[in-house]
Amino acid sequence: MTILDRYLVRKFLFNLLFATIAFVVVFLVVDLIENVDKFIDRDTGIAKVLLYYGYYIPYIISLTLPVSMLLACLFALGSMSQHNEIVAQKSSGISLYRIFMPLFVLGLIISVLSGFFNEIVVPEANEQRMDLYRYEIQNNPRSEGSKRNNIFLQDSKNRKVSIAFFNGITDEALNVSVQYFNGATLSRRIDAKKMKWIDQHWVLFDAVERVFHDTTESVSTLGEWAPGDFEFKPENLLELQKQPEEMSYTELKEFVNEMQRIGGVVRKWDVELDLKIAYPFANFIIILFGAPIAAQKRRSGTAVGIGISLMVCFIYFLFIRTGQVLGHQGTLSPILGAWMGNIIFGLAGIYTLLKVRK
Repeated sequence: MTILDRYLVRKFLFNLLFATIAFVVVFLVVDLIENVDKFIDRDTGIAKVLLYYGYYIPYIISLTLPVSMLLACLFALGSMSQHNEIVAQKSSGISLYRIFMPLFVLGLIISVLSGFFNEIVVPEANEQRMDLYRYEIQNNPRSEGSKRNNIFLQDSKNRKVSIAFFNGITDEALNVSVQYFNGATLSRRIDAKKMKWIDQHWVLFDAVERVFHDTTESVSTLGEWAPGDFEFKPENLLELQKQPEEMSYTELKEFVNEMQRIGGVVRKWDVELDLKIAYPFANFIIILFGAPIAAQKRRSGTAVGIGISLMVCFIYFLFIRTGQVLGHQGTLSPILGAWMGNIIFGLAGIYTLLKVRK
């Protein structure tokens, strides 16, 4: 790495650090203003509030990193352009591509590191933050996590189970309905007033079976009935379904595999899975797109640079969201829906890079 490379990298990293800290502070201040009344009403100590926002910081960094990368790129290269440092390097025979090279390499490295950060740090921090908020700030008893209402699950490809109430302390479920399907047609249904986990298997009590024919149905009383082939256990009924952003890639992959095993529709989750890889590379794509723009000498000031960064990132996230929705709907394949924003901005970045004056 040459002296000029180190000079550019230092300027970029300094601006990146400044932009990241600025975004973190803004997010924390806005969130604190929205929640300060809740903290006061619940007599939350300063230590808990600080710990809560400490767990919040990794998610903010992950969310705003592409914007911070673009700002850092615009300020670093823009400053060099304004002071004719880029012109001087080009006059000495250094191509614009060579000037950009350390930023491209750094952008790729940060993208990879961001992927590991999102996989290891962010999900764990989010889980700790939500547990702290529920149990320490809102003072909800942890025993509430042992009880759930209105549980719906697809136990196998052709069987669905609904439960009105489940008590994880006694391993008892009330008002249980087991539905069997032949394709999209309901062929059989078993309703029970109670279901209990006994000797490592489920037993239904006061069970009534209905078998549906073309135009008629037959009803029979089963009384006490042990299906023997239910795939779920009591702990599965207590697991709250996390949102994709709350799961790591590994957790989401396991969830998708489980959904595929029971015959569920996984198109939406496939998109979210591919997006977990696509999103970190936004940091490299943003640099690829922003570097040629930042290197152009112009009379505009800092405010214009910030405005350009926010506009570009807004458009980029719009493409990301559009691809995500089209992937969920099945209009695009999951991988294309997840990578649509990166593909469009990547091609635009390459075009801009080829057209810029060398």
